[in-house]
Parts: sequence; structure tokens; C-alpha cells
Amino acid sequence: MATYKVSYFQGKGGGEIIRLVLVAAGEKFEDERLSRDDWLKVKQDSPTKQMPLLTVSGKVYGQSGACARYLAKKLGLFGKSLEEGLLVDEAYECVMDVQREFYKIYFEKDDAKKAEIVKKVQEENLTRLNDYLKLRADKSKYIVGDSMTLADLQLYNLVDQCSGMVPGVFSSFAEIQKHADVVKSDSKIAEWTKKSQQTKQ
Repeated sequence: MATYKVSYFQGKGGGEIIRLVLVAAGEKFEDERLSRDDWLKVKQDSPTKQMPLLTVSGKVYGQSGACARYLAKKLGLFGKSLEEGLLVDEAYECVMDVQREFYKIYFEKDDAKKAEIVKKVQEENLTRLNDYLKLRADKSKYIVGDSMTLADLQLYNLVDQCSGMVPGVFSSFAEIQKHADVVKSDSKIAEWTKKSQQTKQ
């Protein structure tokens, strides 16, 4: 039986989607939270010189998206056919497009420029994502198929991590909120969220 370890800093960040896949699948894993100093001690021995890292039965892998996809495929969270898998991947990338814009908000120090980015995210990026969900998941509570996939988990991850960045930013986007709430209400995810709700972003 495979063993798993997720290594990342104290916050949720890029490591959280990997953790969420393991939690949703009911897999036990070691949740390694490293300080900056701890990371510098092991950085040169890591494959990508970046975190997060996923260790599977002693072998270390990098890149958040690659690790999340691998686990989702292995653990039954990547659709039930190649076509569903393509849709999961499509949805994942649509969410990542929005997440990259939120990174710009997070790192922008100028208030006026930050406000401009927020306006663009709401008028363009979130509107496009909301319309996408309306199209793809019109008759299902899940984005792809009839069960939870990586697509749902990544959407929840976006809402969970970015809501505090811009309070109320998702309130006008019913499809985004609806699908994020489906994941939030899952018993395993709810338990994990409660456990990690004090974790820094």
C-alpha cells in the first residue's frame, strides 16, 4: 500500500489542493509543514527546488498541479472516462486562470492598482468562470459527471483561499458559490476545514 506525505509551508497555498485530494479520497497522509529555515535545509535535495512536494512511498515529486492530477487519477477523482477526464482538466485550468489573477491582487502593494485588478477579476475572470460552470454543470451539483472530482476540489480551493483576500468577491457569482458549497458540505472536507481553519493562507 502506498504511503503519502505532503510537504509545504505553514499556510495552505499550493499545497492545499494536494491535501484536499487525499482528504476527499479518504487517504491517510503525513502533513509536513516546514518553516522557511527548514525548507532551505532540504531545498537543494528536492527535485524541483520548489514546494509543495508529494512523497509517494519514499519517492519525491514536485509541481502542485502534476501531483494533484496524479492523485486524482489514482484515487478515482478524475472522471469515469477519458472524456470526463478531459473536462476535469479543462475545469481545473479554468479555475487556475482565475487563481493566477488573485495572486496579482495578493502581491500588489499599490491600493489603486489593486482596486483595478479586483475590478477586472470580477468583471472578466469571475464572470467567465461563472458562465463556464453554468454551461458545463447545468444539471448536476458536480462540475463533471455525477460525483466529486479534482475540478470541484480546485474550485472550492479557490473560494476557500481567496474569499478573505477580497471580502464578498464571490457573492455575485451564484454558480461558483453553489459548486464550492457542495464540496464544503462533504463530511470529510468539512472535518478537514474545521481542523485547518486557523491555518494561515
